[in-house]
Amino acid sequence: MPEKSISQEVSFSALDDNAQVQFDLMAEALDASQDGFAIWKAVRSERNEILDFTLVFINKAGANATGRTPAQLTGLTLKEVVGEEACDGLLELFSNVLIQGETIKEVVPVHSPAGWSGNYENTAVPLSKDQVLTTYRDVSEEQREHGRLVWLTEHDYLTGMPNRSKLESYLEACLNDAKENGHLTAFVFIDIDYFKTVNDTYGHDIGDALLVNFAKRVRHSLPESVLLARIAGDEFSIVIEDVQSREHLDDLLREVFNSMQRPFNHNTPDLKITCSAGAVLTDGSEKVEEVMRFADKAMYQAKYDGRNRYLIDVRLGS
Repeated sequence: MPEKSISQEVSFSALDDNAQVQFDLMAEALDASQDGFAIWKAVRSERNEILDFTLVFINKAGANATGRTPAQLTGLTLKEVVGEEACDGLLELFSNVLIQGETIKEVVPVHSPAGWSGNYENTAVPLSKDQVLTTYRDVSEEQREHGRLVWLTEHDYLTGMPNRSKLESYLEACLNDAKENGHLTAFVFIDIDYFKTVNDTYGHDIGDALLVNFAKRVRHSLPESVLLARIAGDEFSIVIEDVQSREHLDDLLREVFNSMQRPFNHNTPDLKITCSAGAVLTDGSEKVEEVMRFADKAMYQAKYDGRNRYLIDVRLGS
């Protein structure tokens, strides 16, 4: 005997024959959809409180996510269908739909032994006093792609460090915080001395490898809370959000410069590399573009003075 369709197994005592025919047609249409559709019925206490939901209809696409058939899922509770981890979030979502009497859309993460795994965008619609119609789809891949695109817009492709766009927004937030809370922030421009000579002598592959290793060495010389960004070419910048004093900034920059004394011999020839830097220590009185301009000026002064050194420009209450 052929298996009965799920629409035939659903029974609603309140439906007359004509309504049942309409529901059967709707169920057939939903079964043809690539999105998941389900109808849930509230389980209420004697005090009319919603305790749980049971599944009264699910289409084939919805059931496929669990590896079970619609017939195997119909009649099960919310926890039995989606697993304990996702149960509370969906129980709250469906309850709010019935209480508010309006459509709610929400992304719910589901990772359960029941078979569901991913982030599901749920659109829940009240059908009646006790019934909720939900349509859902796995948006995990979309979210991963969105996250990847956001990452690419904020990071340098070669070193993986934040780029200028990310740097400027972060620096602005740090300057505002420094001004509001009365602490100091440091901004540093730093680049490799005679980097063009490395490219001309050894080629751009070696130059790129040097940039990656230089970025790693600077990053590892500083506390994790410090932001290092690649601006362009061999030019990098550092934002130190909470600096105790000029002496504190001196100590941090000395660590960076001391790290350059080791040869850059990982994926590069044994190169002796030095760098130059210009730093601004500020209480947040200046705008982003002013701080960057002062740091740029200090760095070029350091180069003019002989390279392999840093200069600090203190800007307080200007």
